[in-house]
Parts: sequence; structure tokens; C-alpha cells
Amino acid sequence: MHLDPQQLAEELRQIVSTFVRNARVATATVRTSQHETLDLLDTHQALSIAELARLRGVKHQSMRLVINELEQKGMVLREKSPQDARAQLIVLSEAARQSLSAARAQRADWIAAQIADKLDESARNDLHMGLAALRKLL
Repeated sequence: MHLDPQQLAEELRQIVSTFVRNARVATATVRTSQHETLDLLDTHQALSIAELARLRGVKHQSMRLVINELEQKGMVLREKSPQDARAQLIVLSEAARQSLSAARAQRADWIAAQIADKLDESARNDLHMGLAALRKLL
């Protein structure tokens, strides 16, 4: 049996996109520009507004507005850059870390319930093997 990599890639893209979207809708953790920015800060620890704008593919001014909103909500803090005292870095607040963690746990719980409800032991083994294959793509 010949499996075309291009067809597999498109099917994987569609399935993963739909699955992630369904998980976010079902758990009311839908993505917004603010959530994407918080996720970037969680991954990178501290970034300048310019770096955040570049990583998100938006204009500096747009990112500045997002950061101002997040700062007003107590989700981010500004710190002086250790390399340049004139520059500021944006970091997550503890409230943001807790919010991100709670949203991830909520999605993981939903996914676990889907696995428990919809997959028998054989399908769970198939999923386990599929995850191993996905790890190789990383």
C-alpha cells in the first residue's frame, strides 16, 4: 500500500485543525490575539513588543495595543531588559500563568473524556502509535 505524503499531510492538517478547534470551543478556551500573545510569552519567557509583533506577524502598534490591554487586566508585566536598560521586556504575571494552566487542564480533561467515551482499547493503542509517529515529525 502506497501512502502519498502530500495526501497524508493535508488530512493530518485538517484533522488536527478541526480537533483543536473543537476542543477550544467545547471548553470555551477559544483563541484570541491576547491568548496567542500569552502563549508566546509562556514559551519564550520574556520578549519585547517588537519581538512579539514579529512572531505574531502583526504591526508593532497593534501588538502595543494588545500588551496594554493585557497589562490593564494584570496578565503581563513590564521588566527592564538585562542587556539594555532602556528596553522593556514583557513577561507573564502569575495570574496569566494560572489562567493558561487552567485552560490547558480544561482542554486535557475534555480530550481525556473524548478518548474514554469514543475509543476502545484497540483504538487507544492506535492513537498511542500515531502519537509516536507525530513525535518523530517534531
